Amino acid sequence: MYILGIDGGGTKTKASLFHEEKGFIWEEEEDAANPHSTSYAHSVEVVNRLINKAYEAHFLSENTELSIGLGVAGLGRKADQIKWLKYFQESSLCLHKIKEFVVENDGKIALYSETLGRDGIVSICGTGAITIGVHQAKTVRVGGWGHLVGSDPGSGYHIGSQALIAVFDELDGLGPETMLTSLILEGETINRMEDLVPILYQDFEKQRIAAFASYVFQAANQKDEVAINIIRETAKGIARRGGILFQKLFQTDVKNIPFVLAGGIFQNDFIVKEVTAELAAISSVKVIKAQRHPVVGSIVLVLKQQGYSAEQIETMLTNTSGRQKRGL
Repeated sequence: MYILGIDGGGTKTKASLFHEEKGFIWEEEEDAANPHSTSYAHSVEVVNRLINKAYEAHFLSENTELSIGLGVAGLGRKADQIKWLKYFQESSLCLHKIKEFVVENDGKIALYSETLGRDGIVSICGTGAITIGVHQAKTVRVGGWGHLVGSDPGSGYHIGSQALIAVFDELDGLGPETMLTSLILEGETINRMEDLVPILYQDFEKQRIAAFASYVFQAANQKDEVAINIIRETAKGIARRGGILFQKLFQTDVKNIPFVLAGGIFQNDFIVKEVTAELAAISSVKVIKAQRHPVVGSIVLVLKQQGYSAEQIETMLTNTSGRQKRGL
């Protein structure tokens, strides 16, 4: 049994081919697959290329039993999933090769990569941010509306935006001095903050703004109060969204609900510590920093649909872990 897992993000798409006995035997990366930041046609094209590459790389025959698990950013609503599948069915030449196709949003696979199919909550904070909870086949989300709607609190874009507000407030005399100014001047190789304005507006990309989050983490490491406050306020917002989902989905007497912290922002230990401290008010959750790549969760999607329990999935992945690709 072969399963092709695909994690379609807003920046890049990763695929991994899994065999129940051999483990993870192949991986590949492609362009972004979020249909809202690109298009449905482009998203489907990316997935089709990955399917074809998987066949070419391992010379899979027409009779190979292949299932596909797909988690794509932007497919959080059932209507969007149905629309994506319609595009795929109309354009793909691979339909006859596929035994089953499970489509979900990227949040669910980020959760399942750590819980292996168990219920829980995941906060994904990368360039964008979203919080998703899953309980007894019910999925609820908070946030993830994009950088133009509230700046995606908890995201790299939001943290980077706060850094820019802080340095220009200092310039205008509206805010306190901050090390962020000197770090940005040096890091962006400019002589004064005013020089940054045309750079940002002439070549605007949300990833470019998100990159300024790194200056916040650098300044916080050097005990800059402005940067520390940005991180603490961010942590409060992430925990608050998680708390809302917990109230909507779980009973207060349920214990050890996994709360997964996934995405590039959580590579910073300080923000992980602050979020964990904020979530301590919810005694029923167990905070887990993501260790596996979300593409593993797309494999779990298929195994779960095939009837495997979380314990069986864990055994299967553990038994093949010695043959897993690095980073999975």
